[in-house]
Amino acid sequence: MAPTRRACRVRRDAAADTVVQLLERDAQLGQLTRALAEVDAGRGGRCALVSGEAGIGKTSLVQAFLAGLPVETSVLQCGCEALFTPRPLGPLLDLAAQLPPSIEQALHQGLTYTGLFPALLGFFRDAARPRILVVEDVHWADAGTLDLLRYLGRRLQDLPLLMLMTHRDEPVDAEHPLRQVIGALPPATTQRIALPRLSCEGVAALARAANRDGASIWRRSGGNPFCVAELLAVPDDAVPATVRDAVLAELARVGLAARDLARWVSLFPGRAERAVLSALVQADGAAVDECLRTGLLVDLGGALAFRHEIARTAVHDSLGAHRRREGHAALHAVLSAQPEAQTDVARRVHHAEAAGLDTAVNALAPEAARQAAAAGDHREAARLYGLALRDAEGLEPGARADLLEAQARECLLINRHRASIWCLEQALAIHRSRDDRRRIGIALRDLARLHWYELGSSPTTDRLAREAISVLEALPPGPDLALAYSSLSHLCLVGEDMAGAQAWGLRAIELAESLDDPQALCHGLNNVGAARLRGHADPAAFGRLERSLALALQYGLVQDAARAYNNLFILHVVHHDFAPGLRYAAEGIAFCEAHGLDVFNVRIRIRRAFANIVMGAWPAAQADLEHVAQAHRPSPMESATLDFVGALLALRRGDAEAPRRLSAAVVAMAQHRVEIWFISVAAAQAEAAWIAGDPDRVEEVARPALAHFQAIGDRWRCGELAAWLVRCGRPAPGGLPELPLPYRLELAGRRREAAREWERLGCPYAHALALAGGDEADLHEAQAGFERLGAVSAAERVRTLLRERGARGVRRGPQPRTRDDPLGLTARERQIFELAREGLSNAGIAGRLHRSERTVEHHVAAVLHKLGVGSRVELLARHGGSRN
Repeated sequence: MAPTRRACRVRRDAAADTVVQLLERDAQLGQLTRALAEVDAGRGGRCALVSGEAGIGKTSLVQAFLAGLPVETSVLQCGCEALFTPRPLGPLLDLAAQLPPSIEQALHQGLTYTGLFPALLGFFRDAARPRILVVEDVHWADAGTLDLLRYLGRRLQDLPLLMLMTHRDEPVDAEHPLRQVIGALPPATTQRIALPRLSCEGVAALARAANRDGASIWRRSGGNPFCVAELLAVPDDAVPATVRDAVLAELARVGLAARDLARWVSLFPGRAERAVLSALVQADGAAVDECLRTGLLVDLGGALAFRHEIARTAVHDSLGAHRRREGHAALHAVLSAQPEAQTDVARRVHHAEAAGLDTAVNALAPEAARQAAAAGDHREAARLYGLALRDAEGLEPGARADLLEAQARECLLINRHRASIWCLEQALAIHRSRDDRRRIGIALRDLARLHWYELGSSPTTDRLAREAISVLEALPPGPDLALAYSSLSHLCLVGEDMAGAQAWGLRAIELAESLDDPQALCHGLNNVGAARLRGHADPAAFGRLERSLALALQYGLVQDAARAYNNLFILHVVHHDFAPGLRYAAEGIAFCEAHGLDVFNVRIRIRRAFANIVMGAWPAAQADLEHVAQAHRPSPMESATLDFVGALLALRRGDAEAPRRLSAAVVAMAQHRVEIWFISVAAAQAEAAWIAGDPDRVEEVARPALAHFQAIGDRWRCGELAAWLVRCGRPAPGGLPELPLPYRLELAGRRREAAREWERLGCPYAHALALAGGDEADLHEAQAGFERLGAVSAAERVRTLLRERGARGVRRGPQPRTRDDPLGLTARERQIFELAREGLSNAGIAGRLHRSERTVEHHVAAVLHKLGVGSRVELLARHGGSRN
């Protein structure tokens, strides 16, 4: 009786009933595919050992592998179970109906080495085509099954068989019977495949698709695929019932002492130091060993911990409210008696809060928040200040205002601008009630800045900034007034009032220098330098910015340092001096990450993505955009900027949805009054209109914006908009400032010289654009340039222009001749072929080539047809898998 293939399905989303692709498992699928190809090629049998922790996706990997095989593949699939009394040869009994009657009879007779095992060996050896034997969860296998696996595994060299086994790695210690079986397998025929947890980026991608916080899902799941999937299926902060039941089932399997130990460890958020544990519970070594052996806990040297935060939460929540409070109270008391109690305030606050010790919380939270802020954990600092303010009505008004202002600062740094505004407004009301003029002026100044972060330039921001100056000028001159001048300078700068930015900034610098105040001086130098650089690449202005950065680093002014890094980077990019700009970007991102400054980290990454778009490094641009979307929570202003830059990249790549995305981003930027220095919104709109062949729309968006940039003297923005007009046959206006060289050359009709200048600057897309308005030879060169970049839409627009001029031999697109390929494949088919040889799935190839999975599926089918093979396995058998 020939075995039939067991039905295998990849996991499906219960709500949408759509296939959920495996994530970050292409390498492992490739290992299985190559192992089967070796068997198929007649090189003997292979054993694939797939291992990993519970929930890591061993079964999902096996199912995905089997689902990709031809329907006629002979597969025998069974598994072991965690029974209190395991059935001898239980997995084989489940397969009995699929085996020949003689083997089934030998199985029931119980004759193993003299009857059953040799019969099975002959069954596999005499197969006309390779067979696959899948045995899952062999860590639970009975002794007879382990004997069979060792028997077959040591004879694989002569069998057309892929023996695929899965096992957990937690219980398989040195004394586990499975370890002896694995150790006896011949290395030449054995492939070990360990499954790692999902990366932070992979979890973030899944979370983003579900509109969830990737960082939170990663922290709670530890990257375990089962935990990730279950967390995404329930509301935030909930423990999925499936995970809870699985964890509590594991807990129930261990002895009472081990269970009690695990429950105490669940009270620790993170690691439970053995020294602290010993003051709470008398756990013997056997209890610890049992928790470690079963995978319930992991050993961190001097501490114990749960493998996943979600597992700890499940055990913690199972304790019951009264037992949890008592446990946290006991733990708070032990920690408070420790020598390091004053430096470990945050942990004491956590346990005091969980135990309901309000007095201790109120006493400890402000200091814990200050420590968190000093360590750069501004999100935790904001949470702790909020905890301190929860019962702060009884505080003296000045002390409450201090807490409100501190929380406002922390909320600003994590992009929670509305919360920051609310806190400052409450603090301002207290200062007004006490007629504290200095604190009123400071609060007004900071509120002006916060309203700009939330709403962009507006009458409100200007009114608040000027009111702050009015209040502070009535007092003796001091650093607060100098910083108020500089704050108004900054609002003028971002509001495109360069004269005002320089005037107020110079007043701030003059007063700050007279007072020897580094913060106001640092801030003012940044504003004045940036205002000058909006129009001219002035070395003295760059010098002001560099001095601002040096002061900020010298005096520990972390926000000012981050702002200086950002402006030094983006203003070098504005002037197309990319090398120093990218150096400042890299240093700035590292600085922001070290100090927890999300607001500037996000800003620099988005702008670096734009720089990479300009330089033609589109994968790097995509990586930065994805990182911001996955790992951060941008403010409304930066979200609009992120969407705009992403839409520009999509437009240049030829995404059909790009024009709609660009329009939506432009609307969002207008709503939030977003002004960016590195490109005008109108230039992107003009580019979209040019691609669509709509010169009237180009003029409609470019000419009014050009007048605005003429008025403020922004040479680069004037140049880009004037060039779009000229490319569409529309005249550039008179009275333009002296434009940057490549734009001057293009407007003078010297397009090839302009293109060479863009090439020198490292801007391949602009190089092709400069030629796109020229003669037929220029257009052909522009088309080739766009095609090299993958600028699909622009290349198609140039082809249209060539056809309109009656040019001959216009290519449809990059279609290399197949006669130069030894297998007769096109360039794209050759790419698909090579990636398939690496063992990548359709999903993996699609991700590598930035194409849809359906498109890849069609290409794979075409490759298989041209090569005359019926499956990927046959392809690998004939043409060899990649060994790199």
